[in-house]
Amino acid sequence: MTNPMTHWAAVVDAERIKLTSLRSPLWATAAAALLSFAVAALQAAASYSGLTVTRAVLGVAVFGVPVLVVVAAMTVTGEYRSGLIRTTLMAVPDRAAVLCAKAVVAAVFSAAAAALMTIGSVVVGRARGTGLWQATGAIALYAALAAVLGVAVAALVRHTAGAVTVLLLWPLLVEPLLGNLPGQGAQIGPYLPFANMFRFLDVSWLFPIYDAPWGRWGSLGYFTAVVVVVFTVAVGTMTRRDA
Repeated sequence: MTNPMTHWAAVVDAERIKLTSLRSPLWATAAAALLSFAVAALQAAASYSGLTVTRAVLGVAVFGVPVLVVVAAMTVTGEYRSGLIRTTLMAVPDRAAVLCAKAVVAAVFSAAAAALMTIGSVVVGRARGTGLWQATGAIALYAALAAVLGVAVAALVRHTAGAVTVLLLWPLLVEPLLGNLPGQGAQIGPYLPFANMFRFLDVSWLFPIYDAPWGRWGSLGYFTAVVVVVFTVAVGTMTRRDA
């Protein structure tokens, strides 16, 4: 009889091999890092008083993590596009375990990449002051949660173009538009998931400062709850429908 923990470890390791054996995730991550560093360098060049740590990591939070989310989504949509998902589900009939393994691998990969991007951006931006490790941990946590969200959305949509559209437009266009609606933004803003995450990160983006009743750590909890709900729906949907 197979040990459940051994079986789970084998499923996770298989997903790790799939992710790291492809060049596209590594190239996309490298491009995200270069973009994040470029944003930090441009901000440093335009600043007379020097950058704070939270300003230096703006590029990672706004541009780097969304690219990592796309990479996470493609671990699912890529298999649907190629038909490999059928082989995967034949080898591991427990679909919930497959999706959870993909989420774990994507979360660890994204967290590690985001942490390195954060440190690199602080160095490139020559940021002053304290808070490097706090910012690194916060953005790594954001990247991990966002990667899980990316896997969930990809499992629901199944198509790369659709998943990428949702995952990029959601934080970069839809939420900023809703949060800045004249007369309504102040009421809608506290309930926008990514707006809450940016509040937790203390990174200024296209959102005003909302009067949310749950505070900074509550904002993290709110975003986490949204991720858990979407992922739970994705697991339930995947276990019910055909590959």
